[in-house]
Amino acid sequence: MHSKKELLVDFGKQPVSNRFLYSKNDKVPSFNLQLDVCMDTGLVCISNPFPISEIRPQYGWITCFEPEDHLDDLTDTIINLPGINRDSVFGAYSFKDDSTINRIINKGFGKAWRIDPKSDLNLEDTFLSVESYQDALTGSKTNNIIKKNGKADVFIIRHVLEHSYDIVSFVNFIKLFIKDSGYIVWEIPDCERALDAGDCTIVWEEHTYYFTKFTFKNFLHKYGFSVEYYSTISYPLENSIIAIVKKSNNYKKLLENNLVQNEINRAKKFVNIINYRRENIYKKLMRISSKYGDMAVFGGGHLAVAFISILELGELFDYVIDDNTNKKGMYMPIGEIPIIDSKLMISKGIKICLLALNPQNHSLVIDNNHNFINSGGVFLSIFPDTDNYIEDYEI
Repeated sequence: MHSKKELLVDFGKQPVSNRFLYSKNDKVPSFNLQLDVCMDTGLVCISNPFPISEIRPQYGWITCFEPEDHLDDLTDTIINLPGINRDSVFGAYSFKDDSTINRIINKGFGKAWRIDPKSDLNLEDTFLSVESYQDALTGSKTNNIIKKNGKADVFIIRHVLEHSYDIVSFVNFIKLFIKDSGYIVWEIPDCERALDAGDCTIVWEEHTYYFTKFTFKNFLHKYGFSVEYYSTISYPLENSIIAIVKKSNNYKKLLENNLVQNEINRAKKFVNIINYRRENIYKKLMRISSKYGDMAVFGGGHLAVAFISILELGELFDYVIDDNTNKKGMYMPIGEIPIIDSKLMISKGIKICLLALNPQNHSLVIDNNHNFINSGGVFLSIFPDTDNYIEDYEI
């Protein structure tokens, strides 16, 4: 982004978190993972993103889920934007936008299209996701998509921008999809709460940028947008920021020095908390293990990988629990930890299980595993500021 960056933290070699193994002897690709903070804007980003060829999903059963409870309200906001009517054209970027486009169509707005990864981007591999879409989107392909579908009055793009490798070029391509008077509906994860809490699970090699409410709004102004609507939607794991923008040539300077410094301070505090937790949580888990025996993590996704790998806890866990039938019998990308069914927790002698899946699902897991609890098992959470957080547990 042509701004002055400063190294924030070096996490060393980190594994590709979607590389589940059939054998503990298999090798997981790993790369240096460093975070920078932009001294001009306060935005946190990965210094050198992992190669796209390595983070592409290797299995067809790997899925991603974005929060959708707010989409009915978002749809109403979109269709009531000034100038939008039944003849308006709605465009969308990826499969993550299908649920929004379907809602718009169901409201009686029938002119809609979405980029097709196969015919529009020449991506044949069905395992590919947005990490490959942004890599394949070029100027010529953008022009061909526009010739095929026409420019949109509203273009929707949810949970993609944070994956960008060349974010400036990407944004400029997205601008081309709308008419001069058109709108872009951006939605991204809000990293502010996790940064404040020192939650290491926010760090994921597939997310190259870590926006907050301030850094995202400033980014939009800096790169040629006027913000017509801006909202944060609360969710248990991470909030969503929604920005509806129009193209603008008037750069509105938001860079008040104290606000930028607040973001830089937030980023540095985030690292300090993680460094503290690396030692504190390790010691606590060692005490728990010596008292209760085998420990497990519930949820074999990238959140668990970040928690185990960044805090250097791989040797402490005997199992990862995951009821995804595709993962059972495999090994985690970190620590050679076997993945087993939740029905085996009691027979395996597990007494402590750390919940590493989206906090909105914690109560469901607990409700479904009363036998484990009745046998003396304890569920704890890896996420700060949630119920039963590991650091709050008294041994």
